Amino acid sequence: MKSNKENVSEEKAENITGKQEVMRKIITGPTILLVSNLTESRRYYNEVLGCEHDDCGHTSREGLFLLMYEANNAADVKPISSIPGGPPWDILVYTNSHDELLEEFKAKKAIIHTEIKVSDSGWKEFIIQDLDGYKIGFGG
Repeated sequence: MKSNKENVSEEKAENITGKQEVMRKIITGPTILLVSNLTESRRYYNEVLGCEHDDCGHTSREGLFLLMYEANNAADVKPISSIPGGPPWDILVYTNSHDELLEEFKAKKAIIHTEIKVSDSGWKEFIIQDLDGYKIGFGG
């Protein structure tokens, strides 16, 4: 699996003085999750959500890119989606394969928080939940 560092490309641009400078692109890093049981969380993300794990501790599948840490105390795990008035999800990823993904996750016994909904603007989304209550929105 390629690391995100390997995906960073550099471009050269001329500044006002005519000198060439290296311009770096910002690449999204992993979303950090504090989990109650790292082994069980990794199992769920692998077996149910189809994620892979690398030697650096990253958990990923296409645009879903995570780094999980085990909490010393399970009570410290508090998804922001559980806060009244908070967002409906803790992680949002984009997809154009809603139906296929939802069926895959259902077949693997994922925790489905909401089925596919389509807003008046055409935004299509469903939300799954992990073992700690983190909600992942798949939208587009």
